[in-house]
Amino acid sequence: MICLDGAHRRAFWLCTLLAIAGLTGCGTPPTYKSRPVSGSSPGTFALAHAKAVEEPRHAMRHLDDARSIVYTQLEGGGGLAVGLLFGPLGAAANAGMIDSRTGLDAQRLKGKLTLEPRQLFLDAAIRQGLDVAGAGAAGQTGATPYLHVSKASNERLLTAAAVRLEQGAGADQWSGLYMYQLPSSYTLDDLAQPTEEIQRRLSAEAARGFSELAAFIAKEGQPKDGSGKVAPEKEFTYISDLLTPRFEIEMRGRFIARSEDLVWFRTFDGVYAVRTSSIKIRSGRI
Repeated sequence: MICLDGAHRRAFWLCTLLAIAGLTGCGTPPTYKSRPVSGSSPGTFALAHAKAVEEPRHAMRHLDDARSIVYTQLEGGGGLAVGLLFGPLGAAANAGMIDSRTGLDAQRLKGKLTLEPRQLFLDAAIRQGLDVAGAGAAGQTGATPYLHVSKASNERLLTAAAVRLEQGAGADQWSGLYMYQLPSSYTLDDLAQPTEEIQRRLSAEAARGFSELAAFIAKEGQPKDGSGKVAPEKEFTYISDLLTPRFEIEMRGRFIARSEDLVWFRTFDGVYAVRTSSIKIRSGRI
């Protein structure tokens, strides 16, 4: 058996869980994601179809035909961590049960939500002055907006507006995820048979979320003139049931700002705005 110290053990579980969830890879040490400002039109975007969002992955299902509502969960069997204790076969068996449970949940939720994330982001981007152009425009950034639905450890479904940005191509491609957690949470039954009130609330909250993301993206894309100093982002560690549901994994981030009951921070795969109820600060003052 391989013995790992605390830091390496946390990194091992984080890599394993995120790889299973299809969120990232762990071949190289993580670096904090900052959007590069390049080209003559850093504010020019085109609605895109990122593979990381629209291609089927383990423990993830799409809840609409446009593949713009994504459901993920890690419940099933004894859990992934338990399966890993019994070796590769145990891990595979538990991963299979997790995937099966994800599929059963998705069957109940498929086609039930009426909001259109791509249109909501498009409207928000235009209001923020972002130029949404056709494919092939010089300096454009591909934007793939979607609604993220995740089952937390208490069986509540957490929701978030999300946009994956991609710039460049091939080995020089940069990608980053921007996610804003919405205030309301739901049960599986709520979203399997959503009332008109739930549909209106979810659509309104998502519209606000995409507006906040578009505002942040617009500000981040502005070239810095060097006339003023920008305060460094302070590093801290945290646990969040939105990002690693069912597993209390300590992760690192860099604090950006607070907004109402949200904490904005940067990670190795993008920028998140997470409700204070869904994050526990372990170290660092923010």
